[in-house]
Amino acid sequence: MPLTRRTVLAAAAAAPVLAPLGTAQAADRPVSAPPVAAAGPSGSKLHARHRFDLRAEPVDLFGKEVRLTQSRVHQQVAFDAVTGLAYVSQIISDGRRLPDEPAAVPGAERDRRGDLCVSEVTPEGTVRAAMYLRGVGHGGGLGVEHVDGRPWLWLETDADPVKSGFAYGKRVGRTAFVADAVLDAGSPRIEVFDPVPGSSHVTPSLDVEHGRVAVRHGAPGSEEYRVYELDGFKSRAFTPLYRFPAGYRTQSWCLYGDLVHQNEGSAYSATNPAPGNSWWNVYDITTGQIIERRFNATALSLSHRETESITVRPTPAGPQLVFGFATQEPGPRRMALYGITSTTDGTGDHVPWTSLDYDTAVYTPNSGNYVPQYRQLGNRVDIHLRLSRADGTPWTNGETVLTLPPHIRPNRTQGLTGQISGAGVTDSLTVRWEVTTDGSLIVFDQRKLTGWIGLDGGYFTS
Repeated sequence: MPLTRRTVLAAAAAAPVLAPLGTAQAADRPVSAPPVAAAGPSGSKLHARHRFDLRAEPVDLFGKEVRLTQSRVHQQVAFDAVTGLAYVSQIISDGRRLPDEPAAVPGAERDRRGDLCVSEVTPEGTVRAAMYLRGVGHGGGLGVEHVDGRPWLWLETDADPVKSGFAYGKRVGRTAFVADAVLDAGSPRIEVFDPVPGSSHVTPSLDVEHGRVAVRHGAPGSEEYRVYELDGFKSRAFTPLYRFPAGYRTQSWCLYGDLVHQNEGSAYSATNPAPGNSWWNVYDITTGQIIERRFNATALSLSHRETESITVRPTPAGPQLVFGFATQEPGPRRMALYGITSTTDGTGDHVPWTSLDYDTAVYTPNSGNYVPQYRQLGNRVDIHLRLSRADGTPWTNGETVLTLPPHIRPNRTQGLTGQISGAGVTDSLTVRWEVTTDGSLIVFDQRKLTGWIGLDGGYFTS
């Protein structure tokens, strides 16, 4: 769904009308236990009624790439539902000196301590103010709660400094946004919640509309989501409504209703050229299952294009899924945000077939119905084709027929079974295919076949 128009959206002052959640039952279970669905008729259906249509064309929120207060990539964004202002987290820039610091601080030092800046941005993309929070974490989780006429930030806090690399928070913090303020982790102005004592890489997501807060925690490879009632969480009742394992590497994530949306992907590079590797993963929190995994083809022409933020904000047209990319190579980085308001009930989803590039001088399809194509359904990549060699010469054993695009290549070599023409063949009518990590689609057969070779029902996991 490439972006073909750039639309500036005004902020919403009023929240949309949403269906009630129904009554959810708490379930404090061990990590290995499967999640239990909420009680009540509406619990398992909310994700269908308010499921964003990820096939829809997104709109550009600002009509431009926004330069924030820091030169680093933005990590996460959250919106104040009352004022429409956006709040954006970044690690503090290399060489920046804050008012109480005796000298400029290198970027690597900011990384290893977890020093963040949160910028306040208008609906037109203008930075109004900034606040600094040192020693809190990496900034991957951010929420905004409007209380008593002011915005309160929810984010990770209490990061343990590391020798190198990035520090991540181990608890959840809540603090009022104050322009130009400089706070350190441990300040009495930061209210601290410790829902999973002893855990690491803790990031929160706030769903004020449905009265919930969620936490992602755990070391890479063993992450878990936990969803809580917001009022209970504030009272330090840390019994989750739901808990389930998190899959895939994630840049950011958000809770909305009965869904968790997760952003995955890295910047363009020599090993990750356009169209890149940006994916959405959508979980139904009542089951813990991924109900949708879809490639994100928004704004493929962006420079750098590193997958970053994702959140949901209210608009007059209803809730809007907002997601962003860090842009500009070389930096300083900027932020591009896009939004999807269209929804789907999840029924009748149709994933179209996409053509694959192949050498038309070497291979000829049986007909227009058998041109090489693929489609992605969750982790599954289906391929279909029927090709003959254009010059009529025999197929060779181990022949590479085409190369798959980077975003669907597997992380291990996988085998598939294909078909061959029955003409002149008295034995098996199948052949072996392999798809490798570099995207090579290879056919293996030692019979020197001269008819067509197909892959009508072949699939692998990506």
